[in-house]
Amino acid sequence: MTQKEVTMQELEETVKRTDEQLDLMEWKMDNVEKELVEPIDTQDMCIMNLLKSVSEVRSDYQQLRRELVEVQALQRELSSRLRAQLRLVHGKFARLRQRLAAASPPR
Repeated sequence: MTQKEVTMQELEETVKRTDEQLDLMEWKMDNVEKELVEPIDTQDMCIMNLLKSVSEVRSDYQQLRRELVEVQALQRELSSRLRAQLRLVHGKFARLRQRLAAASPPR
């Protein structure tokens, strides 16, 4: 064989391998496209819905926790204000009792 024939044969083999690789790539691309277009099966849909629900429950729990902490803080503030007002009322009551005791004639 001449150098030209050998080169032509090598070129033909390279083209053949390239065609095979292109066919394989086309087959893989077709599979990927089919997977992307295929609807999600019921089990996958259920799993996705479950994950979404778990995420929503977690978010709701965190929000409820924040609100509970806020309510507890407000409750402590209200309790301390009520105690302060109660002390004021007791103080006024004690002063009024002393005035009454001082103002009332002895029996």
